[in-house]
Amino acid sequence: MRIGELLIQQGHLSQDGLEEALDWQVLYGGRLGTNLLELRLVKEEQLARGLGKQLGCEVTWGDLQVDPALIPLFPKHVADRDEMVPWKMEKRRLKVVCSEIHPEKMDQLSHKLGRACVPVVAPEFRIFQLLRANFGATRQMRALDFGIVPEEGRRRKKKAGETTFVPGPELIDETAFNQLYSQVVQRGAAAAPAPEKLEALPEEAILGEPERIPTAPVEWEEPPPPPEVDDAPIDFKEALQLLDGVSDRDAIAHIVLRATMSRAKRALLLQVQGEVALGWDGLGEGVKQAAQMVAIPLAAPSAFQLVVKTRSHFLGPLQKTQLNIRFLAQLGKKVPKSSMIVPILHRGRVTHLLYLDNGHKQQAPTEVGEMLILCQRIGQTVEALITKKRSIARA
Repeated sequence: MRIGELLIQQGHLSQDGLEEALDWQVLYGGRLGTNLLELRLVKEEQLARGLGKQLGCEVTWGDLQVDPALIPLFPKHVADRDEMVPWKMEKRRLKVVCSEIHPEKMDQLSHKLGRACVPVVAPEFRIFQLLRANFGATRQMRALDFGIVPEEGRRRKKKAGETTFVPGPELIDETAFNQLYSQVVQRGAAAAPAPEKLEALPEEAILGEPERIPTAPVEWEEPPPPPEVDDAPIDFKEALQLLDGVSDRDAIAHIVLRATMSRAKRALLLQVQGEVALGWDGLGEGVKQAAQMVAIPLAAPSAFQLVVKTRSHFLGPLQKTQLNIRFLAQLGKKVPKSSMIVPILHRGRVTHLLYLDNGHKQQAPTEVGEMLILCQRIGQTVEALITKKRSIARA
């Protein structure tokens, strides 16, 4: 049984809520559970326990702390690739937190480390937090990471045709947001409690040296080279044709970015969730690598805030504010003379932003017509994907 159906069966979720989360998933990606939590449609404990029943495994939730002595057991590329983090030792077994279970990978870990490895499932966003904090991994940031409730998450259906609005939290000022941002993208483990003691051996056991976490180097396969992706620029007409046959949101992003490369030197797509705009994907010098590190608070005055509020494009120089300085620093400290920001709307709401410039000390492209048409087509393509996903969910 799928997790959405299971949560409905348990009385934690409504069918309307499930469909709202499925729409959100098409817009912003991630697992269904991440979107349910972001919209405050279920509680984290309810989701975790539902995953445990669905997968038949142990689960955990909340602000997880990792025993720092265990981190060296996993090379960064293994933790990053398989999205698994060594959590703690318990009853002579290594508990590994993950968002889904792959028995063959657990078997490989047990063989390489010489000890039983047991999977413990946690919500996806908790795994991403641990990967960022302990392995310096890059993962898509979400409003959920900042504790921000998107507007959709403040609405709750009571009866048919009746909607209740629940006030959201106060807007986060720029200083508080910067502190939160540092916590989200931190490198290195956060302060963790002392490692738990291992369970004592029974009296009849053959006593020897006390059990220690293995420190001898373990041979791991070299990380494979990243797959080759065609980033070549495409023209406007080709982009529109490709969007007609697109099957997922990441493909939409890549088509749009390739199309912008025929007009600009750098392009960035951002996701708008409540009062924050978060980098999604990009192309151009320094942008692709830094895309998922970008976070812009929309409560602070900026060109990004202006575009979201007015739902109109922006073309001009970015003001020399702390917010814009950090944004351009994340894109490689290249300061353009002007930039273009175009809103992408879904059902009248700005859900994404497309940022363009021509690099250091250069003017942004001024031909906005094609970009506006392209962004309008993106909204239509996303709506088609949402309709398709809803029909599958109802089947």
